[in-house]
Amino acid sequence: SVFIFFCRRQQFQESEAIHAVHKEDKQLKSGMTVAMTAEFESKFKMKLESGAFKSLLKHLSERSDAVQNIDLMTISGFCRNCLAKWMVLEARKLTETIRGVCQDSFTEEEEQLVRDLDAFGYDEAAEFVYGTKYDDWKKAHARKATNEQISMYKLSSSIHAQHDKKVLEKQAEAGPGKFDGQEESAAHHRSSVFIAPIQPKPEIRNQSPHQSPRRTASASPSILKVRDPSGQIKPKTGKKAILSDVCCEDVDATKSRRPASVGSAYRTPPPPKANLNLRVGILTVSDRAARNEYENGDLSGPAVESSLAENIGKANSRRSELDDTKAMVKFCVKSIVPDETEEIKNHLLEWCGEEGGSVCDLIFTTGGTGFSPRDVTPEATREVIEREASGLMTFTTSLCASMQPLAALSRCTAGIRGETVIVNLPGNPAAVGQMLDILVPLLLHAVKDVKGL
Repeated sequence: SVFIFFCRRQQFQESEAIHAVHKEDKQLKSGMTVAMTAEFESKFKMKLESGAFKSLLKHLSERSDAVQNIDLMTISGFCRNCLAKWMVLEARKLTETIRGVCQDSFTEEEEQLVRDLDAFGYDEAAEFVYGTKYDDWKKAHARKATNEQISMYKLSSSIHAQHDKKVLEKQAEAGPGKFDGQEESAAHHRSSVFIAPIQPKPEIRNQSPHQSPRRTASASPSILKVRDPSGQIKPKTGKKAILSDVCCEDVDATKSRRPASVGSAYRTPPPPKANLNLRVGILTVSDRAARNEYENGDLSGPAVESSLAENIGKANSRRSELDDTKAMVKFCVKSIVPDETEEIKNHLLEWCGEEGGSVCDLIFTTGGTGFSPRDVTPEATREVIEREASGLMTFTTSLCASMQPLAALSRCTAGIRGETVIVNLPGNPAAVGQMLDILVPLLLHAVKDVKGL
């Protein structure tokens, strides 16, 4: 949107002090005299890629205070944690390549190499990327995200990198050959404990005297048992690496914020089997926003629009192959009003089709739901709705409060007028996202029922 464009242009101008500087050198401008050949790729390309990656890490390391992970995610869709996760992914790819070449028959050195790669996890990769342990870097450089940063981050969610948690988990435990993030490459040493494949007896094949003995591994070489010093064989155990679904945020904060971590009792309902062309209204209720006192304008209204679109997309992606229905936003009307009961009521009535206004299927208000004397949105909403849906907001607030206790201070309400569903949301952009993650899957069913589809 135009708002995001101007924000990013301003961010670019304000961040000139940390921009990389490249010398005006003829070598940077001269091209290759011959086409890139297979010989060039085999000899130099990997070294060039590795060097560029190290330069990127050095650049980020020198700007640890100025360049926060949340800003990287907002602008580019990846951050330092993503780089660490991509390193783990390459380790998994390399392991599969080795297994494919060896066809389950390994020398001791190859078996150790596979084991070390399997033991290379997110924690080890993060230490390499950050140049220190992640917790130490976070204490020294990470700052609490502002509401503006969180809002911009959520608006950019469509470009964020996605990572498969299963791939990032360690496949084995490392011995003394454990990857050292401060070294340029891993050293592959023998483990202090004997790690044997589950297959009981290795098979020795015909080979020359100069070859290392080759062993036939099990069908799943990554399934290992460990023989402890007493000689007893026991299944390998170990603490799993901590992984984050949201790269720019602390793992613990993520677990306490996202609805998926509320508990196994909560399950997102499947989308309704109906084509929903939603007509949406978003009403920001704020004295300051109405007076245009915010430097960056209203953030809660755009946060509602962005989170709604994101959650509708998620709902459509959960449909079965046999379900050809979908939900979409047909149009969206937006407005900003001060914390005045009559102005709130007038807009809601107009969007409900009163006095020839636009008929909305779904109206969200954002702001004015707290304990301040000027917070009158719930009261204004109750004067408009014909049937209150108290259970909807009680359920949503209880889930949010389990993640953020201050959510219990929200007095949001919801209800129906005619064929329009009206829902109150808080004014905090981050809280808007939390609530809509829970509400949107439910509201799709509510709109379907209200319209009799």
